[in-house]
Amino acid sequence: MKTFGLIWPDGTQELRSIVLDDDGNPRMDTLEPNPKPEDWQAPQVLPLIKIEKPKQGAWEPNVVWFADRVERQWVAGTPDPLPTYSPEAWTSLHFSPMQVSALQRFEFALQQANKPLGPNMTALKGWMEGMLVASVDPTPRTFDLPPCSYEQASAEAVAALQS
Repeated sequence: MKTFGLIWPDGTQELRSIVLDDDGNPRMDTLEPNPKPEDWQAPQVLPLIKIEKPKQGAWEPNVVWFADRVERQWVAGTPDPLPTYSPEAWTSLHFSPMQVSALQRFEFALQQANKPLGPNMTALKGWMEGMLVASVDPTPRTFDLPPCSYEQASAEAVAALQS
């Protein structure tokens, strides 16, 4: 059996699995009603081309009819919902407690040395403060990624302290 697209004389379109003969051709007699009325007309039989589903993203099948074939294509579907986290769990995914403490110490050391926070430290400080504010409501939800890594922010702070 193989699936084909059928276009009936009245214009109706249908996908149907049809038994194949020994040469791999569709057996049209399997489509005929029994008993066969005198005015019965065979449908136009079109091959079904199955386009491979993309590996990335959310996709839904879509059948498109052409004059010489039927294609099962893929259209962008509804993406899977993003996982949700508490603010504390989200922060812990990106920074260990020791890294959070070290960033605070770097910030304090820069203030004591009367040196400005660099762009990475400033952005990460804002992100961390946002997570602190979000922790007032621990309801799991989605959050933005940190603006930089611990390694980037701490390297920037060390360089500023050494200058």
